[in-house]
Amino acid sequence: MQEDSPVRHSERDFRLLDALDSEEITSQRQLAECSGMSLGKVNFLLKSFLEKGLVKIGNFKKNPHKIGYVYLLTPKGIETKSRLAVRFVISKLKEYNLLRQRLAEKLVLLEASGHKCFVFVGPKIVRECLASLIKDKHLNMYIMCEFESLESLADFDKGNFDAALIFDEKAGDIPAFSEKAGISPDRLIKLW
Repeated sequence: MQEDSPVRHSERDFRLLDALDSEEITSQRQLAECSGMSLGKVNFLLKSFLEKGLVKIGNFKKNPHKIGYVYLLTPKGIETKSRLAVRFVISKLKEYNLLRQRLAEKLVLLEASGHKCFVFVGPKIVRECLASLIKDKHLNMYIMCEFESLESLADFDKGNFDAALIFDEKAGDIPAFSEKAGISPDRLIKLW
């Protein structure tokens, strides 16, 4: 039998194998919930994993009235999961580095245009990334405060900042917000 190439497996395979390895899974429904996949997709992948020898089904209850089964990774399944974990982590780190690079380029352009003092609108984790980039790139700018939504920014003193950095999925209509809040549209900068 030919050894499975790691190229044949995907991120969803890794998620499923990882869920099987980290939880005691006793049903496909439970596995679907743990992995974030549909029940049909889990059923399809489990059949494939069983055929490839990555997973086995084990009996864990010796009760004559109710027999329980658990899905277990085989040694081959553990090895495959390990290979996929390396690929998955490297892929996510590359994505993260590309995102940081794009955000850094945006910040450098903002600094070059004379902006120094910002407010941030969006999730805290993104603001932390921006603050880290400002520090790492030795940029002459700072984020003075953060808001979770554009609506929160509307009541803030508009004279206290050069521009608002916006990373809010609900920030679709900047011109309408600009007019409503009395903030010039060129001071409302979408990061993406």
